Amino acid sequence: MLLSLLLLAQVTTADAVATCRVPGDPQQRTWSLERATPSTWRVVFTSRALDKPRVELPLGSAQPHVTRPKIELSFASANGGRRIEWIITNGPSSLDLQVNHGLEVNVERDLDPAVEQMNTEGALTVACTTAERAAEWQVSAGVARSVNLYQSTAGRAYAVQTIGWARELTQEIKLIGIRGRFAWGVEATPVFAQFEPSRIYGVGFAPVVWRWNFPPQPEWSAFAELSMGGLWTGESIPENTGKVNFTAHWGGGVRLRPRGRHALLLAYRFQHFSNGNQLGSNPGVNSHVFLAGWSHRS
Repeated sequence: MLLSLLLLAQVTTADAVATCRVPGDPQQRTWSLERATPSTWRVVFTSRALDKPRVELPLGSAQPHVTRPKIELSFASANGGRRIEWIITNGPSSLDLQVNHGLEVNVERDLDPAVEQMNTEGALTVACTTAERAAEWQVSAGVARSVNLYQSTAGRAYAVQTIGWARELTQEIKLIGIRGRFAWGVEATPVFAQFEPSRIYGVGFAPVVWRWNFPPQPEWSAFAELSMGGLWTGESIPENTGKVNFTAHWGGGVRLRPRGRHALLLAYRFQHFSNGNQLGSNPGVNSHVFLAGWSHRS
């Protein structure tokens, strides 16, 4: 059901090769590079200042140069009325677009006068998302402390080390009014080490990690996620229960100071593990977990 909704929402953006925005722009301007036909391209512009849903600017004979993970477009019309320099990556990018309707309408009689509203007035730093569906490795380590909640108790502390992989299954879409990309991944916890109130070690694995990647900003990007899996420990956690627990967490994080495909990772999650009422009672453990690590997108 979830995948069906995501795929349905994706239909409206299926022809967009890249979409770029100015972070924090009150006009909410967007420039999208779209393939109009197999051999022709156009720029599609939207803004709160427009009195119509969108404005299209055909690019004639322009052909973007695509080299993963970058798209470069350099084009100028013969009469100088249309010029574009666009460097697109999945994140910080640059756009310089200038169009003069008075000159270009002599070439294309049906050109919309509103095309001049897409002008950037010089090179503009934008944040772009591309149609490329990225895969991501995350490696992190952190500490956790349990809290009093329902049948769980405070006073438990542990450290974890995680390794996760996820792939985006959609291009940028809007779901329930929120823009982003949906990714599905897995996560291993090769190190689980409780050091308070007693020393207990274990490993974990989550075959379900649902991640929502929000549109990236020039210096950071954010995500929210939900996970389900299992935890196997050498001793029972909590005491007098079992050595096998179901796990789940919800949380999110940020990727900071991206350099190419690498970024510093900071994340928070609220984690729960318990026996799932297999033993007639379900005391469980609920914890705040803080993680730091590294993200690599490819």
